[in-house]
Amino acid sequence: MADGQAQPVGSSASGKRPGGLTALAVLNFVFGGLGVLGLLAAFAAVAMVSKMASSMGATGGSGAGVLYASIALGLVSVLLLIVSGIGYIGQKRMLGRTLGTVYGVISLANTVIGIALLHSGFGFSTIIGLVYPLLTLYLVNVVYKDNLVN
Repeated sequence: MADGQAQPVGSSASGKRPGGLTALAVLNFVFGGLGVLGLLAAFAAVAMVSKMASSMGATGGSGAGVLYASIALGLVSVLLLIVSGIGYIGQKRMLGRTLGTVYGVISLANTVIGIALLHSGFGFSTIIGLVYPLLTLYLVNVVYKDNLVN
């Protein structure tokens, strides 16, 4: 800066995308890809369990509805991760900041559903499911909010 003051962490004097925003986009793509693989495994597991239950004459209870809702929220989260990652690369307000915020809220809700209703336990994936959305919310709404304006 011309007056000798330090530049804030999330800003860039030359108008280039900050490295942290690029790193956030890459993490979104990585977690989005892992999420797609996880959803494919979840769909396969649900199909297998449904097939076994129908062959034994059982019907899906209320737990099945919560499981389907969790899978649906997971699908929405994965789509939001990938699209908001594209928005971070392009420094877009709607695709980056807004959809990144929506991802954070939905992903936190999905993690809470997994802990409270599906009794998924508290493991490494739960920690990631809580920390990364909170980090995303902080970064896109505080640190890089001035960079996601296009």
